[in-house]
Amino acid sequence: LCVKGSGWDMAVIEPQGLPAVKMGALLKARALDKLSDEDMVALQRSNLIDPSSPNPSVETLLHAFLPHKFVDHTHSTAILAIVDQENSKPLIKAVFGDRLGYVPYIKPGFDLAKVAAEVFDADPSVEGLILDKHGIFTFGDDAKQAYDRMIHYVNVAEEYVAR
Repeated sequence: LCVKGSGWDMAVIEPQGLPAVKMGALLKARALDKLSDEDMVALQRSNLIDPSSPNPSVETLLHAFLPHKFVDHTHSTAILAIVDQENSKPLIKAVFGDRLGYVPYIKPGFDLAKVAAEVFDADPSVEGLILDKHGIFTFGDDAKQAYDRMIHYVNVAEEYVAR
């Protein structure tokens, strides 16, 4: 699994800013009931293919726990304009319908990864996940599908916000 490394700006990221992490141990972590932030970082660092790589994103486990080969995640301004509203769940449903799973706000890390994976497991037909007060994940069988879904849902959000 290749994910954004901590400290890298996606606008200027280079290959070394995308640390590769061995998936096996990450997937086994899903069976755990608890994992502290410190232990999560240690797990991710101990499974880096190149130990000199930067720390993988705090959302690495969320990417790993989703069964798709390609997973995109953004904090789009238009998406945030919707998910950052008070009592946003009904608004999210009205704007996006049933094609995106809803994940309540949970601090990024192990607990968020587990809940997001459970939301997906409850309805594997969804094209992405809306994380309340956080952002959006889309996924697909190939990079284009994941990207096209992201662009679609960001456009939906932009159109809603522009009204």
